[in-house]
Amino acid sequence: MTDRSAFLKGMVKDAYKYYFEKYEAVPTVYDQIFDIEDSTAAYEQYTTAIGPQKLTKTAEGVPTPRQSASEGFTVYCANYDYPAELAISNDALDDHQKVDNYLKSWAEGLGEVVRNKQESEHAALFNFGGFTAGHAAFDNSVPGNLTPSYGSLAYDAKPFFNLTGNARTAKHGGTYYNGVSSLTLDGTGLQTLMKLISVTNAVNEAGIEITVMPNILLCQYNSDTYYTAKRLLESTGDVSGVHAGIENVWKSSLRLVGWRFLTDRNTVHHISNVMVKIALNCGKLLRALNTFMVKMLEIGQSAANQLKLAVQRLHGQPQISFGW
Repeated sequence: MTDRSAFLKGMVKDAYKYYFEKYEAVPTVYDQIFDIEDSTAAYEQYTTAIGPQKLTKTAEGVPTPRQSASEGFTVYCANYDYPAELAISNDALDDHQKVDNYLKSWAEGLGEVVRNKQESEHAALFNFGGFTAGHAAFDNSVPGNLTPSYGSLAYDAKPFFNLTGNARTAKHGGTYYNGVSSLTLDGTGLQTLMKLISVTNAVNEAGIEITVMPNILLCQYNSDTYYTAKRLLESTGDVSGVHAGIENVWKSSLRLVGWRFLTDRNTVHHISNVMVKIALNCGKLLRALNTFMVKMLEIGQSAANQLKLAVQRLHGQPQISFGW
């Protein structure tokens, strides 16, 4: 009989192979929406520096207007573990073929559920971003180490997507909203929202106009809204009927992305290198929307009882981090 400890070491090595084969084969959407960065800490902290304000023309000999340096909002991004464990009895270990098949199924399944967790956790920003009382999806606290002042809301203690009656205040003093309670997804509605995103709300925290050009339209995969958006963005002629016979000005202007992890089938989102949301929510940019990748998986083996060695445990511990 093969030495049990040697077999266990080989089992752990095989688990990595089975896991990553399945993990890398599962298609994802979140990495099309989020900027992905590396992380090695318990949490990451970002505080933006607000750049120069608008310049003022002065006459010769007049003192140069002085601008004070200031900080933007502070955002915390916590890393969380999502552990799983497989217990295999020592008796079962003696049947190597059976255990190998079982291990393969478990490790491949772990690769799939990690991808599933990544998708659902990232989609939570859209699914719960409009909750006025906040949501656990936005809780970046680290017990005993970090308690963000904004709790389970966005960085400024407002819901990530806010309506007109709950305006947020930028550092330059201006107020704005980035949510619309209802809007028809057609050419006219898209035009209204594009103006809100690329003109009205295209201002940074210093009050300087910037360029924001959305390039993705995101909605629930294969919903009625998805096919409405598909016709709107891919038809040759205008689809509203109001301008029949006229070329569709929205054709190929945005890339349609369907995401099955979105729970609201009636909502669509506009996305660019800065984050905005349209239709039920739209508008003000947040630069940028980040997610962090720490060590993707740590697989180890240990005995459940050091005296009897009755059960061996295979641990899989992926880590996922988000920042918003």
